[in-house]
Amino acid sequence: MHVALFGGSFNPPHIGHIFAALYALKTAQPDEIWVLPSFSHPLHKQLIDAEHRLAMCRLAFAGIEHIHVRDDERTNSTGYTWDLIHNLKSQYPHHRFSLIGGTDTQESLTTWYRGEELATLISVIAVPRGGYDASPAALPSISSSLIRERIATQQDITELVDAQVHAYICEQKVYI
Repeated sequence: MHVALFGGSFNPPHIGHIFAALYALKTAQPDEIWVLPSFSHPLHKQLIDAEHRLAMCRLAFAGIEHIHVRDDERTNSTGYTWDLIHNLKSQYPHHRFSLIGGTDTQESLTTWYRGEELATLISVIAVPRGGYDASPAALPSISSSLIRERIATQQDITELVDAQVHAYICEQKVYI
């Protein structure tokens, strides 16, 4: 089974994340995509509670066939992709894994923690992004930091996030 791993902070998950997963699903045709919100960040990036990000990812990707939100990162306390891949390959020895990332991920993978080894274990499904790639298939240039900034300045985010994620942010008062 070919599983494409889509990891990230998802702080919060947004429409660009959904588009990226769908792009990978339709172009690379993995059997499944596992969305894996990070539970810790190796560079100590400030994140809201992992449970909120996991819940929002479940809302954002709900009902999309072949896409599953999982909490495998919970047991990968280092936050390094190498450790996650190593653990998943041990648990699922017959699966073939790849990573979903931007074209910058494909270009920089070998500079990551144990990146040379990581590059021998997985391939990257490179998703072209607006503001970085000139590809006509480039996805919109949306970032979680833009959404957090808009929330902080009380600007509308309804076009940037799934409607259920927007409701969750308002109800749970995350980022507010």
